Order: sequence, then structure tokens, then C-alpha cells
Amino acid sequence: MLTRLAVAAALAVAPAIFAAPAPQNSFGPDSQVSAQPQTTSGPDYPVVVEENGYLSATFHGPYTGTPTTTGAANGPTTTAASIPALPPNPTATYYNTAGVPINPMPAPYTPAGGLGTNGTQPRYMLNSDFDFESIALGLYQEWIELDLFHDGLARFSQEEFAAAGLNAEYMSLIEFMADQETGYTTLLINMLGERAPKEYYYNYPYITVRE
Repeated sequence: MLTRLAVAAALAVAPAIFAAPAPQNSFGPDSQVSAQPQTTSGPDYPVVVEENGYLSATFHGPYTGTPTTTGAANGPTTTAASIPALPPNPTATYYNTAGVPINPMPAPYTPAGGLGTNGTQPRYMLNSDFDFESIALGLYQEWIELDLFHDGLARFSQEEFAAAGLNAEYMSLIEFMADQETGYTTLLINMLGERAPKEYYYNYPYITVRE
């Protein structure tokens, strides 16, 4: 038998369960920051085209620059040759040993510490150069994954997918994963701001669906 608490919990989440689904690639105000939009013009930015009903860049070719092994970004100075080992950061105090929320909830069924849970307008914020370089690396990864999903769908026909044992349902799952990558890139771009890395050209060696 359902208790009053269980009924209250079910009613609390019911609006989210039965609400109409949001449009794909639509992100609310919680993902926005004040930043200049990225430019999509210039010879180094791929123009998106539609092939086989899917979007992909117009060109996938080899890299012509000079890659480095230690990274091209350097700070104004380097303060030491190495970093000494220190004890844990004393400000990192949260550790959950209970398996349930341990802090007061700002609203019913709302764990403390989440995005916008203190009533203020949320804003993503990086705290150091390490944060920026780490998130930028993640964005490069998400860009290539997004392009790879779209390129595979645009490069091969539905008949070629079928010949590899992958029907239209599998193709829709690949497109779904591409939509997820759109969400990830939006998140990371909002964290980095107007200087977030842009999508570039990529060269994939595969020539078949299975590859």
C-alpha cells in the first residue's frame, strides 16, 4: 500500500514524467552565459551540408599543421620545474557516507548544491587555466565525436547500413547520439565562453560502415 509520503513523491515527479518532450537540441536558460557568439565564417570552419538526409561537414581531409607533443598554449611565465605533493585541499569538505542527501534541501525533493538551487540565476564558471585547458580538451573530443556520427550517416546510404546488418533503427540511434553530442558541446562552450575551440576539419580513414 502506498504511504502518503510515497504519493507525495510520485506527485512531485509526475509533471516531469508526463510533460511534453522538449524539442531536440533545445537548451534552457540554465545553459546560458553572457558571451560573444562564435563566428561560423572563415576558411577554417566547415560549412554543414545535407547528405542522405543527415548533416555533415563539406570536407574531411588531412591535417596540414604542425602538431606538438606538449601543447601549444603557454602561460606568461613558468614558476617551477615541478609541483610538490600536498595534502588534500581543506576546502573539499563534501563526502557522503550516508547514501542519501545530507544537507538541508532548498525545496521539496531538491538536493542542495545543484544548478540554480539557491534561487539565483545560474552561471557556469571556470576557476583556473587548468580548468580552461581541461574543458577545452573535452570540447575537442566532443566536436570530433559529433562530426564522426554525422559523417558516417551522411557518407553511407541506408542500403549500405543494411548490408552491414544495421537497419534504420540503428541509424536513428546514431543520430540520437549525435544529438547528445550537441548537448555536450553546448554545455562545454557555455563553460568556456567566447574563446571556446571551434569545430575543425577531420580525416577519417574508414571506407565501409563496419570500419
